[in-house]
Amino acid sequence: MRLAALVLALALAASACAPRLAPPYRDYEARTSEAGAPLRDRLADAAREAGWTVEPSPDPAVVSTAPRRVGTGLWSTTDAALDLVPLDGGYVRVYVRAERRSFLGGRSKVYALSPSLRASIFGSISDALAGRGLVALGTPRDRDEDATD
Repeated sequence: MRLAALVLALALAASACAPRLAPPYRDYEARTSEAGAPLRDRLADAAREAGWTVEPSPDPAVVSTAPRRVGTGLWSTTDAALDLVPLDGGYVRVYVRAERRSFLGGRSKVYALSPSLRASIFGSISDALAGRGLVALGTPRDRDEDATD
């Protein structure tokens, strides 16, 4: 019984120290239109302004970018590419395709974004999209938290 209580206490302590991870996407709402410019053109211009290189996408409605370095650590680097996907109802979802490479040559997909990685990826693209009439909505979890506050 004492062992179970100790394990539970350690689990609670460890969960309190866990970093806050976010899903690898962010939603935006297109609230205004730039003099009739098509949404895809606005997205491509915003990606270029934020320093991303736009490359051809298999879907003509989606704006895809080439991978670039978005984070470095002591033992690894992180590269990411973006897919800016228009959704029904005037929304856009920006997906992050990130990959972490260790100094030993191993690679792994990044399934959740740490706060620092999220800031380095979404900082400049959010500003560029805001300049084109798209407002960041965050993630569904962020919106749920805002609705319950």
